[in-house]
Amino acid sequence: HSVLRFDKGEAEKSCRVVIIDDSLYEDEESFNVTLSMPMGGRLGSEFPTARITIIPDMDDVPVFYFGNTHYRVDESDGFVEVQVWRTGTDLSRGGTVTVRSRKTDPVSAEAGVDYVGISRNLDFAPGVAMQTFRVTILDDLGQPALEGLEKFELVLRMPMNGILGEPSKSTILINDSVSDLPTVQFRDTVYVGNENSGQISAFVYRSGDISFKSTVRCYSRQGTAQVMMDFNERPNTDASIITFLPGEIEKPCVLELVDDTEHEEEEELRLVLGSPKSESSFGASIGGQKETLVKIKDDADKAIIRFGETKFSVNEPKESGHVSMVKIPVLRIGDTSKVSVVRVHTKDGSATSGEDYHPISDEIVFKKGDSEHYVEVEILFDGVREMREAFTVHLKPDENMVAETKMSKAIIYIEETNSMADVTFPSVPKVVSLLHYDDIDKTRGSLPVAGYPVICVTACNPKYPDYDKTGSICISENINNTLTHYRWLISAPTGPDGVTSSMREVDFDTFFTSSKLITLDSVYFQAGSRVQCAARAVNSNGDEGLELSSPITAINMEEGMCQPRVVGTVGAEPFSAKLRYTGAEDADHPNLIKLTVTMPHIDGMLPVVSTRPLSNFELTLSPDGTRVGNHRCSNLLDYVEVKTRYGFLTEATKNPEVIGETAAYQYSSSLRGSSTLRFYRNLNLEACLWEFTNYYDMSELLSDCGGTIGTDGQVLNLVQSYVTLRVPLHVSYVFHSPVGAGGWQHFDLQSELRLTFVYDTAILWRDGIGSPPEAELQGALYPTSMRINGQGRLVVNFRTEARFRGLFVLFHAASPLSSMVMCPDHPGLTFNLSLVRSEPTYNQPIQQWTFTSDFAVRDYSGTYTVKLLPCTAPPSLEYTIPPVCNPRQPLTFDLDIRFQQVTSPCPK
Repeated sequence: HSVLRFDKGEAEKSCRVVIIDDSLYEDEESFNVTLSMPMGGRLGSEFPTARITIIPDMDDVPVFYFGNTHYRVDESDGFVEVQVWRTGTDLSRGGTVTVRSRKTDPVSAEAGVDYVGISRNLDFAPGVAMQTFRVTILDDLGQPALEGLEKFELVLRMPMNGILGEPSKSTILINDSVSDLPTVQFRDTVYVGNENSGQISAFVYRSGDISFKSTVRCYSRQGTAQVMMDFNERPNTDASIITFLPGEIEKPCVLELVDDTEHEEEEELRLVLGSPKSESSFGASIGGQKETLVKIKDDADKAIIRFGETKFSVNEPKESGHVSMVKIPVLRIGDTSKVSVVRVHTKDGSATSGEDYHPISDEIVFKKGDSEHYVEVEILFDGVREMREAFTVHLKPDENMVAETKMSKAIIYIEETNSMADVTFPSVPKVVSLLHYDDIDKTRGSLPVAGYPVICVTACNPKYPDYDKTGSICISENINNTLTHYRWLISAPTGPDGVTSSMREVDFDTFFTSSKLITLDSVYFQAGSRVQCAARAVNSNGDEGLELSSPITAINMEEGMCQPRVVGTVGAEPFSAKLRYTGAEDADHPNLIKLTVTMPHIDGMLPVVSTRPLSNFELTLSPDGTRVGNHRCSNLLDYVEVKTRYGFLTEATKNPEVIGETAAYQYSSSLRGSSTLRFYRNLNLEACLWEFTNYYDMSELLSDCGGTIGTDGQVLNLVQSYVTLRVPLHVSYVFHSPVGAGGWQHFDLQSELRLTFVYDTAILWRDGIGSPPEAELQGALYPTSMRINGQGRLVVNFRTEARFRGLFVLFHAASPLSSMVMCPDHPGLTFNLSLVRSEPTYNQPIQQWTFTSDFAVRDYSGTYTVKLLPCTAPPSLEYTIPPVCNPRQPLTFDLDIRFQQVTSPCPK
């Protein structure tokens, strides 16, 4: 195709070069066309080569232009977003264009006032066709001014790698005719008011350009609230116009209410805004809150029934047969147009109906128009001098459920004409140790010792240090110190950091002490405890006066009657206990078992000895009667409560074995109480030793004290055997603790006392023979009769009690063993054992047995070993014949028998 052929006569030929049109944006390009290899001629020297230049194709040049010619924005929007597009067939290269803002001609919007001026480059990365930028619009916040439509222009300049297209100019139109338009609306959605306030103001709020005068109508629309009956109408006319002067932003829309005396439930209506107008050429508008709900309450007219006052005072009549009257007004306020029925009744307080006043329970009917009724209560003369007493009067709710009852309780005080004796001690009482009672003056600085009672010395007690000054006042005030009422308060010792616990009243009496005496027993406090007494004066007529409290006194930490071996320790020292048989030679307690318990004493300790386990000391130590049933063999029973022949505590109040000096007032029953002395008779205070002694016979130890008897099976001779008596012993060392649970802390020890007797066999017939204590199953055997039959053979009847679930059997198919009787003392004797009768139960049945010797001998005395085969049954099984049970190892009972055949008398 590159060969040009010239025919004859042809002087000119065209060489056609095809230019390829691509879509790429390229600069100016060129190439050469050269003639060569001529045939039939030669190349001229003038233009052997021609240069071809391809100029840029304007269709491939990227074009920059605005997305729109106009953008509309509200002044309150804050900004306007503008798009600049770049189009063309080749966007593979980056491009830049400058965008600027400018005023319009004539000037409308101004930079810095209406918008923020802009001059910035928009950079287009390769492939990017559109860029967005923002122009900030300035709102005239705070002082909105309605300016109407304003505008400014944006223009594109200085494109790089592209050209400007159309539109290269865009106009921004700022419109404030909506946001700055004067707009009125209600400030709140609901307004609530009371009917009796006369009016309700709903506030209308104006926003936007407030530099012009504007008006709006505020008119009413009735709901459950009715025009004329509940409110005065605001019609939808110019009579209901609210006017805003320039600069005003809030005005009330006042609704006049109609107040009546009838109670109505909450009612509603609506206030509506309409017909807005403004002197501005743009007019005015109504905002979103164009309506508001008005609620009218009528609490003032609500019927309320109540007492006129909540407290009344009335004097008790002075003589018998007279009555005082108290009139209690019952008021109804509010709506009196309906009928209400309420019941008034009295209720006892410290005053008792029938004794101090006549009770009432009356119905009060409030008819139409009634607003007041009176209730009368009669006050009676009771002849008893008392403190001021009170009772209450109550209103029940309205039976017709019309009125509400408020202040439905009133207190009536019955004043005694001379209620409380106006006596009091001239000075506060003092707490001193009973040891120092006789010389309070000399021991004024010393603290009470631990382990000895303290005494409350009032100013009217001759032992009081300043009695020479206070005694005459006591006589003139007619104070009888022997009738003084005492209370005691105590608290734990002060802590090492100086912190003290609060004083608590000692309100716990024990079976031998009282917390309301002039003295406080030493069991209630320990070394370091803080003690205080309160004394109430009583005059000669027996009328009580005022109470005075003593200063708080701490118990001495260094000095005590019986201090612990290691100071500051708590716990239990060991005790010793003995059982001894007195024998016939003891003149006072012959043939009894003497129980002696000895234990060391520590200040503040209360020793408790019992044959039953001790628990719940608050109940165990209290004066009530549960001790008597639970602890029949204990030192918890006073001598009148003892059910056995003798008791640990006796009538005696002094220990005859203590010889020589005793501590001050140690045995004073007037100051300490007889029951206290009966208990402390067992304490040797000099030796710091408790010794409790009592005497029991065998059956008391077994039936009352929980003792048990068992045989040791060791034969001393043919007619006697050893018997061991076991008595459980529980000893507790109890200390009062003002902070402990139940007020007592205790250290518990227990022991078992054993006494072995050589006993005549017959005595066992009554009490039975127990199985060995180490046996797995337990049972008892009681001999019932013994005889020698006509053949001279020994016949023994006995009964057994199985102390397990099951019974004794002669033999069982599942066991190679069987029940049998042997006598080691008579090896040749054999016996025939048979079961006579058995209770039809597995629940510890009593069974009758008999055994007969197969031969006769003259002397049957000796130990007979009865081996019985126990057979246990599960708890779920019922008794059947034959019994269904599991055989176990035999139980052994040693029966000591003394029996001889009597020789027949010889005929004369």
